[in-house]
Amino acid sequence: MKHIKRTHCLLAAAGLIGVSASLAQAQPYYVAGSGLNPSWAPGTAAYEMTGGPTVYSLRTAAAATVAGTVYADVEQFKVTGATWSNPNFPGDGNVVTLPDATGSNTFYFIPGPTADGWSPVLDRVGYADPGGLSFEIAGDFNGWGGGAGYQLAPIGNGVYSNSITIATAGTYGFKFRTPGSWNDIYFGQDFGNGGGNASITTSNSPQTLPFVLDLPNGRWVVGTPVVALVTNYVVFAVDMSSQLELGNFVPGVDTVYVSGSFNGWPGVAAGALVLTNVPTYNGNTNIYYATNLFIGQPGSTGPQYKFTCNDTAFSGNNDYEPAANNRTFNLLQTSGVDLLPVVSFGNVYASDYLTTDVTVTFTIDMTGAMTATNSGSALNSPAPYTAHAFDPVNDQIYINGNFLNGGWSGWDPISLSGTQMTNNPSLGSLVYQYTAVVPQGSELILAYKYGIGYASDPATNSFYDDEAAVNVNHARYIRITSTGSYNLPTDTFGNMYAEPSFGQLAIAPGSAGKVSLSWLGRPGVQVQTTGSLAGGTWVNHPETDGNNWTAAGSQSANGFVSTTNWPATGGNLFFRLSGQP
Repeated sequence: MKHIKRTHCLLAAAGLIGVSASLAQAQPYYVAGSGLNPSWAPGTAAYEMTGGPTVYSLRTAAAATVAGTVYADVEQFKVTGATWSNPNFPGDGNVVTLPDATGSNTFYFIPGPTADGWSPVLDRVGYADPGGLSFEIAGDFNGWGGGAGYQLAPIGNGVYSNSITIATAGTYGFKFRTPGSWNDIYFGQDFGNGGGNASITTSNSPQTLPFVLDLPNGRWVVGTPVVALVTNYVVFAVDMSSQLELGNFVPGVDTVYVSGSFNGWPGVAAGALVLTNVPTYNGNTNIYYATNLFIGQPGSTGPQYKFTCNDTAFSGNNDYEPAANNRTFNLLQTSGVDLLPVVSFGNVYASDYLTTDVTVTFTIDMTGAMTATNSGSALNSPAPYTAHAFDPVNDQIYINGNFLNGGWSGWDPISLSGTQMTNNPSLGSLVYQYTAVVPQGSELILAYKYGIGYASDPATNSFYDDEAAVNVNHARYIRITSTGSYNLPTDTFGNMYAEPSFGQLAIAPGSAGKVSLSWLGRPGVQVQTTGSLAGGTWVNHPETDGNNWTAAGSQSANGFVSTTNWPATGGNLFFRLSGQP
């Protein structure tokens, strides 16, 4: 169905490792604990973790704001299934931690085995460092007393580490704990208070080993050499020019933020990193930026994030930019300032949208058309769903897509009542067409899909997403707008073709004194020329932009191809296509 409609994944793993997140979820997981209302209630919908299947996450609601309040009371939690009879993690004790400065906690769950050399190897429960924590090592080798020489130092992103000397070779049990106390936070093999001891074996007398504790990823390791960490001042920068042109962003009124796993995905709420355009970024007032400190291993993958904006134009994306994937970056190999590339908000440029209304005609050849067996129809029809051959006498064909008013419609008779295709015998007995006015401000790329409605279906006269699998669509571009109308190439039912954005630049001998030039264009793309590739200046030809081109052209499988006889200069002449966002 909605191939081009942008989505976002709001949750990701935190800490020093990069873990991809998906919206798919093998089973639901929940957080139950003493800091929630209701407390210790597994399966509470408000506390269902999101993300998965690799990493699940939940940020609990902030406590009521009280001026000067320090949230110092420990909270206890577990990750559970829908009931206590389902698995719950950690297996022995509860996870114990402090709330952060807002009275919130952010928990992460990494289910299943993880073979990365860290412990535990199965079902890790971790949490974002709330601040105010400190840890020491207490074990067989120090009489379970901890003390000087056994305390861990925070090194950023919820990671604590220190190199500790063990006097005599042997196997020892130990735990991480709040310094000097067994009454607060303490854990061993996993993050559950009261669980089993962690264990270490040394071979030399004495032997010094690094102990590393990683809170967000719910893991620890001993004996792996600790690489010298780098401190990076990371500069996030986003260009709001296109959103300003589209009327989605109002400078001085709207605010842009960075929200990610490093600050608990607050969206545009408190805790989000606020961006500013003062002073200007390279003289561009439309670029908004901010700096955040990150500490980690050289070259390691940093946290995932998105840009957000509090303008109501983004409310459909919960204030998050409509880029399909979370953004991330790698730390530098050395300490210093890391200037991330300037990106456009949502990876959207003004040239990706129509600047005028365009009447678009869709055409499809239904010869031999057969509904797909693994299509969206399976959602509406009894299994097994079998293919159906198009019957031009009794069946109808409909179109659905992002170009409709309000975007994609539901696959039902009411929603698609105005999108029935009409047979055009002049083009062929089984050729059907539909014409729609695609209004100014719509996406330049058309994502769409055809569907057959037929009376013999078990759900009588229903119209289905039955051309191909769900989310598999046709994708074509409106390549010229200057004429006010555009005819798409003829589609074949079931051939889910996606056009390239632009390209296919070609030259050939032309008439006297000219060369024949052809290219696959679109609005925002124009031809450039230069007389030399060695330091020559590229000259723009805005008349070749898809918004301006009115000269010759021809149809192709990828849409309108612009063609012209270009005057020769008598010397070298080089051509290229350039996208102008």
